[in-house]
Amino acid sequence: MIWLTFLPAALALTLGVALGAASLPLHPSWGARLLVTVAATTTVATIGTLVFVTVNYAATLFPRTAARLPEWALFGDDRPVPAALGVPATALTCLGVATAARLSAGWAREVRQAQRISQGVVESDTPMALAVPGREGGVLVSRGLLRALDRAQLRVVFEHEASHLRHRHHHYLALGALAAGTVPLLRPLNTRLRFALERWADEDAAEAIGDRTLVAHTIARVALAHSSRAPEPPPFPAFTGSGVVQRVEALLDTAPGKNTISGPVILGGAALATGLLVSSAWQLDHALGLTFL
Repeated sequence: MIWLTFLPAALALTLGVALGAASLPLHPSWGARLLVTVAATTTVATIGTLVFVTVNYAATLFPRTAARLPEWALFGDDRPVPAALGVPATALTCLGVATAARLSAGWAREVRQAQRISQGVVESDTPMALAVPGREGGVLVSRGLLRALDRAQLRVVFEHEASHLRHRHHHYLALGALAAGTVPLLRPLNTRLRFALERWADEDAAEAIGDRTLVAHTIARVALAHSSRAPEPPPFPAFTGSGVVQRVEALLDTAPGKNTISGPVILGGAALATGLLVSSAWQLDHALGLTFL
């Protein structure tokens, strides 16, 4: 084993941390796509590297079993993995798998609960609206929201939530939550992803209605009326779920460019680069080990 084994995951993590710290000069739709792509590939590269080290540590402990493993699953130089590296890698792998299972189960449970009540109105004085995914989903609203807003403002809410459903933003949120839960360094990136998804829906609502000021005022009004004692929203899009002040300021400014050329180019480049890192996370050490023989 050589230190280059960890290079792909390190590079992917560096990119993920950088995107979590920097604001992207892209339309929110392209920004969200870029962030979720990097979150997913970085998680796969990181967890994949840990699994790779764990498998090779197990091969060190049980050499007879190692003879049955395919060659690509083992380090190219056949050196034993020290316990100082193998034990933490094994522990982190188990923790990552357990975290992913817990998050997935929790997500499924929350979706089922919301779907059961998404066809009606929640009897709550707290103004809220949620985009509930799935065939039995829809837009979940509270009685307090219906009382707080007029017809034009309610249209803003439904256009916003319809954007979440149309673009399947719950998939983005699930991947972001999984990345943040299994790789804590990606938590800032997940925060930016959630904000980008809300901005994406805001821009769709503003375009559909043709009044950016009305959208901004509706978001501000619902946020001000939303009780600070309200329970935490489920892990899918909520109307005032992220960065309300920044969203209102963005809507009161000019509309962002569509990035019809730069958006696909940047997304494609990032997907290619991180995809190569993911594939090399399993193959780099073996290839270099053969090269150095």
